[in-house]
Amino acid sequence: MSKTAKAAGDSAAGASGRETRRTIPSVEAILSSVPFSPIIDRYGREPAKDQLSSYLAAFRGELTDASPGRHFNLEDCAASLATSLEALQRPALRKVINGSGVIIHTNLGRSPIDPAVWNAAASAVCGYSNLEFDLETGQRGARDELLSTAAVQLFGCEAAILTNNNAAGTLLLLASVAAKREVIVSRGELVEIGGSFRIPDVIQQGGAKLHEVGTTNRTRAADYAVAVTRRTAAILRVHRSNFDIVGFTETPTVDALVEVSRSSGIPMLYDEGSGRVVDLSRYGFAAEDTIGQLLARGVDVVTCSTDKLIGSTQGGLILGSAAIINRCRRHPLMRALRAGKESYALIAETLRIFASGKHEERIPIYRMLATPLEVLRRRGESIAGATTARLSDTRGVLGGGTTPSETIASIGIELPGNADALADRLRRSDPPIVGRIVEDRFTIDLRTVLPEEDSILKEAILELA
Repeated sequence: MSKTAKAAGDSAAGASGRETRRTIPSVEAILSSVPFSPIIDRYGREPAKDQLSSYLAAFRGELTDASPGRHFNLEDCAASLATSLEALQRPALRKVINGSGVIIHTNLGRSPIDPAVWNAAASAVCGYSNLEFDLETGQRGARDELLSTAAVQLFGCEAAILTNNNAAGTLLLLASVAAKREVIVSRGELVEIGGSFRIPDVIQQGGAKLHEVGTTNRTRAADYAVAVTRRTAAILRVHRSNFDIVGFTETPTVDALVEVSRSSGIPMLYDEGSGRVVDLSRYGFAAEDTIGQLLARGVDVVTCSTDKLIGSTQGGLILGSAAIINRCRRHPLMRALRAGKESYALIAETLRIFASGKHEERIPIYRMLATPLEVLRRRGESIAGATTARLSDTRGVLGGGTTPSETIASIGIELPGNADALADRLRRSDPPIVGRIVEDRFTIDLRTVLPEEDSILKEAILELA
């Protein structure tokens, strides 16, 4: 093409662009049009106006090099804005189908909550409540006492309070008991928990001084006894999260540490972390002391999470000696670390479920643990159906730092194709589906998929086919 012909073509395109720009209605005219009425009703006028301005700016910019004959189309504009507004106003926190095989998955919100439990708690949350109001006296009450009855019944403790998570509970406990004094901890228990938070940092932020004893792999009760001085405020045992130490190891029993604490006249504190309410050996895991057993052995105070093995929403329980709990209750940090009414309602309801012995019926993580392999296999056969997906024997984990080296038998659905591409596509579906890659095959572990999600999963696999 000659330079003269190209210049003429560019001029024609420019003229077409200028003519198209003159035909674009005003912003107000577009917003008042019939196609935009449902958009404004759903998303609001101002958000629609902002997106329209961006759309029109981009449309006008493209007209510079537009080919002749391009026109502004009101329906196309409305469809484009509806899509962009939908993406903008989609909730950041969304439901996810967990096919990873990790039952207590920290990145996926830890323990799921049964709708019936949520609804039972909602009756005290959706309206007003006696969060800090004594219905007997008509005077101001204390939210810190709301869980006491349920906790005392379930754990056999003297008192209980709730903070917003277990790290907060440990921080408050140490600030109340050991400010400016020493806390004895084994070097083998100076763990780092999720989000790069380290036990030594929690101890120091609580105003206490860390006194390390023993070695990484071997610590004896005598090490604690020798370390006790007039500056010592407490002995702290920390449950190891997310790892095990094996081989040439030694760790004193709880009974031995309680004996040291009693003979030294200092309290024995236990950051149990996981919230072990019931014996997990019936699900194939190694037996460990429950919270109730720790307190019965003489541990003065136990702290734990409420969204791990308790299976509720996030929170941190401090359980044990009334004298120590009352010191925590009166500490200035208590107000900064306290939980809200939603947490109190959900956690109290969950503790009552344990007390009734119905946790396998009403708490999802225990339903998952108790589900037989045959049931999982039947669900897998129903989901995979006539597709090219196939079932496989796999192993899931409890998660949440609770049983770091143990697994539980499960059934997986293996999908054919590029595993990374499948993981990416399903993660972007609605709702997102998260699985794991096992030996280069994308696998959905059914033990962590809620039964009511089976139909969604089946539809997603059919769409992939």
